[in-house]
Amino acid sequence: MVKRRAILLGFIVTVAMLVLILRVAQLQLVEGETLADASYQQRLRLLRTPAPRGDLISADGVVLAENRPAFVAQYIPLGDPPGDDWIQRVAYLTDLPPESISKAIEEGMAGVPYAPVDLKVDLDLDEYTALMEHRDQLPGLRVVSRPVREYPLGDLASQTLGYVLKISERELQEFGEMSGRDYYNTYLVGKAGVERAAEVDLQGYDGEVRVEVDASGRLVESVTGRAPVAGNDVHLTLDTGLQRVLQDALETVTERLQQGYNPLPYDRSMGRYLNLWDDGDLLPADSRRPSRTYDDATSAAGVVLDVNTGRVLAIASHPGFDLNVFATAPLHLPDTEEEREWAREWSRLNSLAEGQPLFNRAVSQVSSPGSTFKMVTALAYMEDGHSPTRGHTCQGALDMFGQTYGCWGVHGSGVTLHRALAESCNVYFYRAGLAVGIDSMEAMAKQLGLGVPTGMVGLGPDEEAPGTVPGREWKQEVLDEIWYPGETLMAAIGQGYHAYTPLQMANYAATIASGGTRYRPYLIDRVVDPQGDIVRQTEPEVAHVLDVDPDHLDRVQRGMEGANEPRGTSYSRFWDYPKAMPGTDREVSIASKTGTAEVGSGAWRMDSHGWFVAYAPADDPEIALAVVVDHGGGGSLAAAPVARAIMEKYFGFMDFRPEGEMMPQ
Repeated sequence: MVKRRAILLGFIVTVAMLVLILRVAQLQLVEGETLADASYQQRLRLLRTPAPRGDLISADGVVLAENRPAFVAQYIPLGDPPGDDWIQRVAYLTDLPPESISKAIEEGMAGVPYAPVDLKVDLDLDEYTALMEHRDQLPGLRVVSRPVREYPLGDLASQTLGYVLKISERELQEFGEMSGRDYYNTYLVGKAGVERAAEVDLQGYDGEVRVEVDASGRLVESVTGRAPVAGNDVHLTLDTGLQRVLQDALETVTERLQQGYNPLPYDRSMGRYLNLWDDGDLLPADSRRPSRTYDDATSAAGVVLDVNTGRVLAIASHPGFDLNVFATAPLHLPDTEEEREWAREWSRLNSLAEGQPLFNRAVSQVSSPGSTFKMVTALAYMEDGHSPTRGHTCQGALDMFGQTYGCWGVHGSGVTLHRALAESCNVYFYRAGLAVGIDSMEAMAKQLGLGVPTGMVGLGPDEEAPGTVPGREWKQEVLDEIWYPGETLMAAIGQGYHAYTPLQMANYAATIASGGTRYRPYLIDRVVDPQGDIVRQTEPEVAHVLDVDPDHLDRVQRGMEGANEPRGTSYSRFWDYPKAMPGTDREVSIASKTGTAEVGSGAWRMDSHGWFVAYAPADDPEIALAVVVDHGGGGSLAAAPVARAIMEKYFGFMDFRPEGEMMPQ
């Protein structure tokens, strides 16, 4: 019995040995090369190398957005999460909370396999040195250089350029479909402005690198790789010098109004107001009430366009912000002091109390245009067959429909269309509005591009507010009310339900200046690939040609020129125009219109918004602009000084030197 069991046991052992020998032979002789290769591959990790984002470059060749290298500490998942000792050591070397490191690694390992997990972006020199010295004791730790967005001019055109943040789930699909390529959840993408509008052009193609890992999980060396391809550069139409003047002028004007000053200095020897940054006395904003301040004049916006193409030469919203706050702050780990600091900054940028610096008032804010709308009423009046030379009488008010509709002054008898535009007579336009009716004014406003997005090339989606051209159907649909005759009077002078953006108003002024051709504004001039080849060039695009009698348009233009003559509403701001351009015999004259848009009523009445639209030279227009100063008290007081600064800069009449800095030339 014992002998039989021994034989059976020996047989089993022999069979087992034969199976093992055959399996070893198969692994060594048949599959040896394949398994050796697989074993080697298990020691490799395929990592993506972020590509530099394309630059944003101004029309005068200044780089507005570029990339700088930043050192980033990463963890490369190697299997099981690192132990407490690893986490504590990295926390000590980087001054990060251990729990934040643990959470980041846990969430990272639950995502894309072997994808690097960012632990700290933009290491300082001490942190970099310490990590490099200890990396042999920290399996999976990797310190790499990554391109980080940088804005060399800080706050210049901040809302217009936009910013980048980490991609969202919705954007993963959206940008993937737009570009026809893969987007990854580690990407930083444009969230607003040009960064958003040109995202697909600016985003480069990641490189790849295979890194070898030793038996202890340490990164040994890079084995193979594919270099990243930078994104395309986007060249803009902005002029940096003009942009800086616009921004500084908006800031200076709002500050002086809040302090109770007339924004323009006054030369007593000449008895004239001067340029915004000239030497002179700062007089009270309201001579009748010297202690009067405009406390709510904290925000403003302006747009400058090329009349003959639609190029955006300058566009600003005040207050602005330093774009560099977006460089690395949104990449910090949660529950860190850096992350909390970023949360506070994000809250400030969106705060109403701080003026919502992220909000682009130039394209997203709408408000009544006040008297700058009167050119619409004037064209509708003449197109309806009424004579522009017929005189009306203004006694300072008009009694209609049981109410009194006021005028800002008493203009007397013989007020023609020319005088009415130059001196901004409300009574004239009340009568003109009643003569033509709301339907004609509504149609003319739409012809001039008001109340609809301009479609400006270079804006992010849904950034441009449409605005409102009021009319019978609009009021019935939106408010479920009929239109009343008294509302026609208010509509004729730009009050009531009108709501337009500064961009629309600038384009409106440019359309009048060009003789009736309305262009689609554009901010992106061309896209250029890393080899210097032009990928796409923006050409001027005609959006509409105004269908009016050329003589009627000419009369409106002459009326706007009259605003800068004695008794005109802009005269105190442009008293020395026309004047010759430096080095030439060419004189520059201005055509303009002031506007004061009332805000609220009764106990809720606030200081009016100050509007100003203009173009120059009046006889051969090159630029058109619109400026609005919220609660600035009036167009001549608040907005015209900004327009003057723009004209002075564009035509080379003066080198501006705001306090503390030299203006770009």
